[in-house]
Amino acid sequence: MDEVAWTQLQDLYFRRVYFFVKRWVDNHQTAEDLTQDVFVGAVKGIARFDPAFTLDQFVFGIAKNRVIDHFRKHKLPLIPAKGDPDSSKSAIWIENLAAEASEPPPRELVTAEDARRRRKVLGDILRSFVGELWDAGEFQKLMVLEYLFVLGGRNKDAAVRFSIPDEKHVAGIKFRAIEKLRGLARQSDPNHSLFLGLWEPGAR
Repeated sequence: MDEVAWTQLQDLYFRRVYFFVKRWVDNHQTAEDLTQDVFVGAVKGIARFDPAFTLDQFVFGIAKNRVIDHFRKHKLPLIPAKGDPDSSKSAIWIENLAAEASEPPPRELVTAEDARRRRKVLGDILRSFVGELWDAGEFQKLMVLEYLFVLGGRNKDAAVRFSIPDEKHVAGIKFRAIEKLRGLARQSDPNHSLFLGLWEPGAR
């Protein structure tokens, strides 16, 4: 029940477990909820951990069971086992899942999934941020930020380009935008699984 150890466990396994669950559960929120349940189960069951097994086997064994429990609990329609055309026997599919889903996903697949999720979340964050400025009629700020972030312009040049009398005012626009985007990123990453740098000690 050590908080530091809990954080280390999540840092090591959250993304891999999430991707493992997502192979079987399409809905993102459901997959995240099940992933959290895996860590709760790990904490509750750690006293019974058999050192004959690896930590990977322990964690992903719990993950496999959580996925199976999810299908059984919600009585979801399942795909029949291969060679079994009778859909009423689809419960066999669960047993196939239990046998097949024992290996954690390769790290390169986890990395690819991380990148895909980050792109989607960043797109949502930027859409929200730009929409907020647009609705407020802050068009000059939008132009300044586009010049700084998209075109790579300097604060001094932005002041001249947009007739802003003080370069420090441009720096303030940039600073507040970065803080706002950081806040939105943290809100979108409650499990510390996407933007690791935001959660490092001393990160702002």
